[in-house]
Amino acid sequence: MRTHKAGGGLLAVTLVAVLAVACFPPSPESEPAATQPYWPTKEWRTSTPEAQGLDSVKVAEGLRAIEDGDIAIDSLLVARDGAVVLDAYFEPYDGTFPHDLASVTKSFMTTLIGIAVDQGKLQLDQPVLSFFPDRTIANRDARKEKVTVRHLVSNMNGFASGCLAGDESTLDAMRAKPDWVQAALDRKMVREPGTAFCYDSPGMHLLSAILQKATGMTALEFAQENLFGPLGITDVIWDTDPQGYTRGWGDLHLKPRDAAKLGYLWLNDGVWDGKQVVSSAWVQDAVTPHSSTGVGEDGYGYGWWISGDEYYALGRGGQSVRVVPPLNAIVVTTGAGFEYDQIAPYLVAALTKGGERLPANPAGVAQLEKTVATIGQPAQP
Repeated sequence: MRTHKAGGGLLAVTLVAVLAVACFPPSPESEPAATQPYWPTKEWRTSTPEAQGLDSVKVAEGLRAIEDGDIAIDSLLVARDGAVVLDAYFEPYDGTFPHDLASVTKSFMTTLIGIAVDQGKLQLDQPVLSFFPDRTIANRDARKEKVTVRHLVSNMNGFASGCLAGDESTLDAMRAKPDWVQAALDRKMVREPGTAFCYDSPGMHLLSAILQKATGMTALEFAQENLFGPLGITDVIWDTDPQGYTRGWGDLHLKPRDAAKLGYLWLNDGVWDGKQVVSSAWVQDAVTPHSSTGVGEDGYGYGWWISGDEYYALGRGGQSVRVVPPLNAIVVTTGAGFEYDQIAPYLVAALTKGGERLPANPAGVAQLEKTVATIGQPAQP
């Protein structure tokens, strides 16, 4: 049995051969038609690896190498052209219950803000303090008066924070106080808002309180009505703070197949089954770099990390929803403390040049099915 390692930092890694693994028990009728929009509200359709430009045998070899490498990965899902071509789970996680998505939550939280903006419930350039007129807020100064919702969704709020390297300590300091929203608001300002990227979980938690103030619904309730409901996401765990505000920075739990739906919503420009769930303008702006993150060449939008033509929702420990528009693909990972670049080298060999489709390989798919079943079972004593 693999030993799951604790920790694991958040790292934005350029997807190398994003479709380098794929596996799902195929059926002839499940092959996708790339030109036909498909809405996996109730369930995802499936495809063979070869139909998506992947070599089943090499995929199986890659999965075995990941398992043998004792990497703390829990699941790996790949969807392309609206079809799941991988749904692999590594013991002990079996995909039957929602997985903690850590800071992938931030991309869901900012999406909810986008929906509320679309509905006219709030404005991006509305001052944050205007939502809390009944609170006495410490360290109130001219810079704090300028902080807007836009500064929160883009992680450019100017509050005192440990930023990316020290975010966990900043979060712990907030959670040590009896009122987390108050603690997030009371912080000193250290820079002019909108001038520099600083990854800040307490700022994202303020978005949850703002959404509740603006809509009269908790973030979870608002999501169930306006995002989870339309996308067919029903199995959700999302805890609150001591005052009942949904945790805006993290702790959303979803099954990998449901997490992938956010990526599919983005691939379809905010449309789901004929309904504009979130505006096209928000979708595009959310994955447009508004700042440099200092992590390689990655930029940051509204809750999304951006690298070239790809963008990611990322969370500590290996949680990710990765969207690759040029390949019309989504990759979802969950884990207990790994980095994507630990598995990428094992995956590159399976992808054909340019993602070109391959002839059917029933024997290879059977081998792959067996591998997926094996990695999902406890090791024999």
